[in-house]
Amino acid sequence: MNATGKVHDLIEITERLASLLMKENRALGEKNGSEATKYLEEKSNLSRIYESRIKGMMENPTALSAVDPALRKKLRELGEKINLMIVENANLLKLAINTNKQLVDLIADAVKSQRPGPGIYEAKGTANKS
Repeated sequence: MNATGKVHDLIEITERLASLLMKENRALGEKNGSEATKYLEEKSNLSRIYESRIKGMMENPTALSAVDPALRKKLRELGEKINLMIVENANLLKLAINTNKQLVDLIADAVKSQRPGPGIYEAKGTANKS
């Protein structure tokens, strides 16, 4: 595949990844974890492909000089957009993880405080839990 074809391919992959990140970021922002997890596998696959294609282009940057400047500009703008979306995604994921951890800690603390202690038997043989 020539350089122009590679750029077209990368633009398509980048647009798909951007669309996916937009959906996942929206779901994370709405605190809809079940919706956000739907995108994990595809995001992982697209990210791996994206990274591989970028790495391949960086190995021969002079080949890009043969690509139409408008196409290079589009790719550069998409790259900037996707980088911002990745940062936003990472921040939203950290927030979701911290929120879930706090919730688990609160539940664990509540369970610990509700655990009955050893009962004291009263004269009638019944246990007093206080």
